[in-house]
Amino acid sequence: MPKKEEQKGQAKQESGKTKELRITTVHVVTKDSIIKNQRQLSLLYIIDKLGPIHERTLHSIVKHIQELGAPLGYNFVKVVDGLYSLELKNDLIALTYVGFIDTDPLRRKYRTTSEGKEALEKHSVPPGVIKVLEENRENLKNLVALFDSQVDLQLRRKTERESRKTPSFRIMMR
Repeated sequence: MPKKEEQKGQAKQESGKTKELRITTVHVVTKDSIIKNQRQLSLLYIIDKLGPIHERTLHSIVKHIQELGAPLGYNFVKVVDGLYSLELKNDLIALTYVGFIDTDPLRRKYRTTSEGKEALEKHSVPPGVIKVLEENRENLKNLVALFDSQVDLQLRRKTERESRKTPSFRIMMR
């Protein structure tokens, strides 16, 4: 009798129908955790001073700000359209989640909310970031305008191509 029970147990394992419980940890994002994170607070400051700004433009501008000497600590990779940083994208998601920034639905640009402005007034941003932004403000604003216009043009072309793909129906009158 015990041999049959052993065989049944082996058959279940061999067929792969056992379920496994996996526990994963997820970092909880709160307003306090954003305020304690100097990199995310610096990104909020950059968006506040240079925004509204497209995400693609933000990747290029943050890379440029790092090259000017601001200690932000983002790693960038070159992609087809420009630069990309996974850490920067995750920080944007966190800032959006807590309500410090939002996206303009029409123009698809990030902008600082009133809560984000209050957080910047109450908490200090690293002085290196402030110094770089103040010294290069006009140059950075011009770069933002240039990059944003390129992104706007690409988005406009994309929507034009998509509208051409959808058939338009014409009513024929006799």
